[in-house]
Amino acid sequence: MGDEKCRHEDLEFLGGQRTEGGENLYFRCKRCGDVLIILPGGKSGYIVRGVKPNAPQ
Repeated sequence: MGDEKCRHEDLEFLGGQRTEGGENLYFRCKRCGDVLIILPGGKSGYIVRGVKPNAPQ
């Protein structure tokens, strides 16, 4: 289970940010805590790794 990759299927919409080229969209995965940033046009984006909500600290 430690090396399982999350498929980011259960997303929560966090909001958008206007840019010169359109709008960046921000989503958080409810399962792993990663934040997905979708760039204008939906062609590419970024993943900011999160901390699992139930992970020991």
